[in-house]
Amino acid sequence: MLRIPVASAPEEELEEFGFSSDDLEDYEEAPAAAPPPLKGKGKAGRSTGDSSKPSRSAPLPASRRKGSGNRTSRGKSSSSQPVVGIIVGGVAFLGLLGGIVAFLWPRSPSGDASPSTAGVAQAAEHRLPSYAENAAPFMQKYCIDCHQGPDAEAGIAFDKYSDTASILKDRKQWERIMQIVEGQIMPPDDSPQPTEEERAKLVSFLDSTVYYVDCATNPDPGRVTVRRLNRTEYNNTVRDLLGVDLRPADSFPSDDVGYGFDNIGDVLSLPPLLMEKYLDAADKLAQAAIVSIDPNDLPVKKWKGRELQRSKVAHNHGGEDDPSIILVSTGDATIPVDVALSGEYVLKVVAAETPAGTDRAKMAVRLDGQELKVFEVSATDRKPETYSLPVTLLQGKRNISLAFLNDFYDEKAKDPKRRDRNLVILSASLTGPSKVLPNSYPASHTRLVKAVPSASGENGAPGKTISEAARENLTPFVTRAFRRPPQDEELSKFVGLVEQATAAGETFEFGMQVAVQAVLVSPHFLFRIESDKEPENPKSAHIINSYELASRLSYFLWSTMPDDELFEHARVGDLGNELILDAQVRRMLQDPRSSALVENFAEQWLQLRILDEVTPDPKAFPQFNDDLRRDMKEETRQFIRAIVQEDRSVLDLLVGDYTFVNERLAAHYGLPDVKGNEFRQVSLAGTNRAGVLTQASVLTITSNPTRTSPVKRGKWIMETILDSPPPAPPPNVPELEDKKEQSAGLSLRQQMEQHRSNPACASCHKTMDTLGFGLENFDAIGRYRKDDGGKPVDTSGTLPSGDSFSGPVEMVNILKTKKQKAFTECLTEKLLTYALGRGLEYYDRCSVNRINSELSAQNFRFSVLVKEIVKSEPFRLRRGEGSTL
Repeated sequence: MLRIPVASAPEEELEEFGFSSDDLEDYEEAPAAAPPPLKGKGKAGRSTGDSSKPSRSAPLPASRRKGSGNRTSRGKSSSSQPVVGIIVGGVAFLGLLGGIVAFLWPRSPSGDASPSTAGVAQAAEHRLPSYAENAAPFMQKYCIDCHQGPDAEAGIAFDKYSDTASILKDRKQWERIMQIVEGQIMPPDDSPQPTEEERAKLVSFLDSTVYYVDCATNPDPGRVTVRRLNRTEYNNTVRDLLGVDLRPADSFPSDDVGYGFDNIGDVLSLPPLLMEKYLDAADKLAQAAIVSIDPNDLPVKKWKGRELQRSKVAHNHGGEDDPSIILVSTGDATIPVDVALSGEYVLKVVAAETPAGTDRAKMAVRLDGQELKVFEVSATDRKPETYSLPVTLLQGKRNISLAFLNDFYDEKAKDPKRRDRNLVILSASLTGPSKVLPNSYPASHTRLVKAVPSASGENGAPGKTISEAARENLTPFVTRAFRRPPQDEELSKFVGLVEQATAAGETFEFGMQVAVQAVLVSPHFLFRIESDKEPENPKSAHIINSYELASRLSYFLWSTMPDDELFEHARVGDLGNELILDAQVRRMLQDPRSSALVENFAEQWLQLRILDEVTPDPKAFPQFNDDLRRDMKEETRQFIRAIVQEDRSVLDLLVGDYTFVNERLAAHYGLPDVKGNEFRQVSLAGTNRAGVLTQASVLTITSNPTRTSPVKRGKWIMETILDSPPPAPPPNVPELEDKKEQSAGLSLRQQMEQHRSNPACASCHKTMDTLGFGLENFDAIGRYRKDDGGKPVDTSGTLPSGDSFSGPVEMVNILKTKKQKAFTECLTEKLLTYALGRGLEYYDRCSVNRINSELSAQNFRFSVLVKEIVKSEPFRLRRGEGSTL
């Protein structure tokens, strides 16, 4: 056990939670093999106390701990009546899935633990320091004047806290108070300031009391709400499951966002509109994946005469409403066809002639220049006829041309209507395929329909019934779709749909389409469901099974389902072996699919998706356009992709002396000797740029349309890089734009200093603005500059810690050296949140500290961060729902 600091707690503080002083014991020193005790830390990266001190949890601001998100914004028919009944009945059956989904849906979006009691049991088992002795004097001396009663500033009233038990009820509020006091944001500059000893005493109290968690016994892995696939995961999963090139989720409603990401289980709801979209998408996907030929309902493509590609001799015929064309001399008109399936088709051409002489107009049908047949067109313009020809078409782009062969003109003919022979084409159509050529089915079809019913097999082997063939096809498909082996009862329901369709006269392939549709709207496909033997018992922590671990891995690193190799390891059950798990992580990070970490984790963490929406003033920045916008984002993508796939140090995010540019972005940066549109790695050594903070993508999203914003840039660094967001601004403080009459002749820095003359503003802005001004060498679209509006740019600054810098490179190096722990813990917390699909709780601090410690010990390599996350208790274990352990 961990050694607990000796302290005492008033009896009345314990009774409220059902504890007595008899429950508090001294514990023995932990054995050498036990995990080290946690050290508390502030989000500015400080470490408090020695190794014997207990720890507080990961401080997660209330604005990001709430599960609430912000929105960023069917099929085949048949004439067979029984099949209509099957489809309608099937849809009604599928509609019942809504009820299943509702049953599976989380009971509360607020997380898995009550904020009033979470962790109280662990804390109360130890000697709790006295609030009255360690915190109340600080609050009374420095805070109570502004923070009491119903009108307390920022809604924080300290007069409602009277003992340790009362602050344990409001853990999240005190996490923020901890950050604010430790970061010297409060008290305001115009108020009496506590000594370093007074601040340290309060921090120590919160570390050892409010944020205590025992990592040596009963680790709490937390509980992940059943998670719906978000839009990206859905598109990727159907791509890998079916092998079709469709992106149906692009038309789905936008996913809600929680804790900064769109894969958080608590906010991924299932509105009725989305269920309708799922049904429609399942129908389209099934038809795209499996070829089902109904001789009574073959696909038909049609073209009007005027829609054909014409040679110079082909002209419009008749009035504006007439769709036909006329070939007035030898020449042709072409039908371009993109053939999806090699097979048997029927070409039909509606044509006529304008007669002359004794011969009929001759129309040659040619396929890719090779003549197939010549028709004599005897029909007149008033009574055109249809000329049909069966054709065998191979997959790919084909040209079917209709050529006029025998032009004739006799100006001496007695009948003026028979002097000029021409060919008139009204329309054309292509029907089929009525039969697919052997070995010509798409890969999706052959993978899903490997077995077909037959009276007898090869070499005299017994044949297969419809049920047997369907079961043979559906077993591997449902296993991959559900990301686990299906139960026999589950599989039989889908096999039954195939049997019903064929019994109604439909083809076996059509029955397979119906079964695939049903699978694609099953909760076990749409949701990532993990098993619990005791779902209501929070003490029932258990290791997730191998299939669930494979899914957690693949959706974490690839945003898609497991591949065949992961499925095989899940089947064997050896993913619990850390050597195999490490090998799989290395393989997956080197796979191109790991780009999903860049596009889905990094872009959300760094808020780069905002770049698609920002609109710098075109008058102030005429150089900015959509091409430059795309280049900005691609630079950051390739930079992070290199860190991920080449296993570079995560500290490169702060100080990497290289980047990726093409000619346009290089010119924007003033980098020489880069030509062409292809991105390539270039060195930044000796320049004023390093890491992501000086990339144009970040600099643009943290600017105003007409100018830079040191406040936005500083706030972005505090929130995104250091995970230490400043408090909300006081009310009725005007923006700089509202004070133009005061700012004539002042530089932006001077305006900001004027803005900070309000002491209530100064306490927050002294850190935020200092960081922001460190990036003032870059304008609102990321170009380097030395002056702004004719005034020299001052990029020097001194942080509250006393660290000084001059320019962006010195500033990011201070972040690397002095704020390294804050940054790596921030990155760890963000990536762990993304990996788990839930917000972090105080008990996750054990895992965060272990991961961060190992990351530091192994040169901050990105693979180490990922490996330690996938080996952590929250990633490999889960527990029942309810109050925490």
